Amino acid sequence: MEDKPLILDGLDGYQFEELIAKIMKRKGYQNIINTPKSKDLGKDIIMEGSKGEMVLVECKHQKFVGRPIIQKLQGAINHEEMQNPKKIVKGMIVTSGIFSQEAIDYNRQIGHEIELIDGRKLKNLCNELKIVILNGKVQIITNKSFENISEKDSENLVFKAYKKIYGNKIYIPKVKADLKYIPACYVRYNLAFDTYTSVGCVDSYQDNGEIIIEGISGKELESDQQDFYFSGRFDTDTIKDKNSQIILPFEFTENDIEEHAINSIIEEHTHTVSYVGNNNVVYSKVCIPKVRDIDIKEFIPIYMPLWKNYVNIGKMNYKQEFYVKGNNQSYLIDELRRCKICESEQDSYEDMSICPECARIVCGDHVKIDYWDEETPICTLHAKPYKLFLQTKYFATNKNLGEYEEWWESINFFEKIYEDRIAFWLSIAGMFVIGMFLLSLIVKISNS
Repeated sequence: MEDKPLILDGLDGYQFEELIAKIMKRKGYQNIINTPKSKDLGKDIIMEGSKGEMVLVECKHQKFVGRPIIQKLQGAINHEEMQNPKKIVKGMIVTSGIFSQEAIDYNRQIGHEIELIDGRKLKNLCNELKIVILNGKVQIITNKSFENISEKDSENLVFKAYKKIYGNKIYIPKVKADLKYIPACYVRYNLAFDTYTSVGCVDSYQDNGEIIIEGISGKELESDQQDFYFSGRFDTDTIKDKNSQIILPFEFTENDIEEHAINSIIEEHTHTVSYVGNNNVVYSKVCIPKVRDIDIKEFIPIYMPLWKNYVNIGKMNYKQEFYVKGNNQSYLIDELRRCKICESEQDSYEDMSICPECARIVCGDHVKIDYWDEETPICTLHAKPYKLFLQTKYFATNKNLGEYEEWWESINFFEKIYEDRIAFWLSIAGMFVIGMFLLSLIVKISNS
């Protein structure tokens, strides 16, 4: 496998230059610029080394590179040294083929040797950097994820949440946690461009930012999910092989993801400005950045740990689904906060109660508290009603209902009126109205 050449069929010279730029960025070079085809002056790529030196790169996607190519790059190096006498300037030639012996010998004779990378060295470099090239595209392979948690930690999230639900002592949850790694790419970028019209520059725009592109759909994550990952530290873990986890592969190459990212950046930063024309009329201009205006500063393939907790409580099943970043979670589904009757989702677990009869977790609108013991919750589907004169009392068990019925039968009429608070306050209101009527009647009689 090591001796096989890179498969770069179908690439033109410019695409080969873009590929080399990506490889050099992965190797650690900074401020990489692909020069325009018509003005390269013997250099296809200009980049900066680890010590701040300028490196001029000539890319040749051909089977054979001879001495003239080295001479051409040597001239470009001399030119840059004259333009920047205090700058260290180096050279590099990268080819998918081989160098002639004459070229190699000449390179040894010149003042400062140019680094020569042929197809074999290029493949070794890719292996060293763990870069997989298929038909000229960089395949995305990584074993890094956002900081993850253990299976036990995932299960403990259920128990911590369940302890906050009212009535939790009746049942003990059974939990099974599954882990799936979702591929993504973190992209950090700078953007700068000017927009011109017949009156000159009407907008000068600069910005920087970061986005995450999902590696299966190729779409940018929703803003709330990106905010989740961008907040706090950017800590990572190394994914270890386990039978209980699923690692989904990237459906796109690095080239594809970068294209998706650039499209998202262009869409996000397209804006409209107003300007005054030469005729003193106000016009509007849509300012759209171009691909060349975007500088990708960082491109980090990374997996997003997605946990699913399957929870069994009594005869009821619940599910949690959430991304993690360290000790923080971003929930996609949390059925422990979703009412099993009305399906509404509450803000906190403290707003929920669990029915001891059916194990439904319900919101405050669908729970009753046993009137007799004043503490047992019961869902509205299983609450046992007892109608008084006007008011209805609810009970969690037939035992409590029976004891209340016996007590109700044992009290006198006036005690029953007081127990039925609706009837009691209506009686008070009625007596007040009658009293006021009698008082007004007495006043009228006395005045007459």
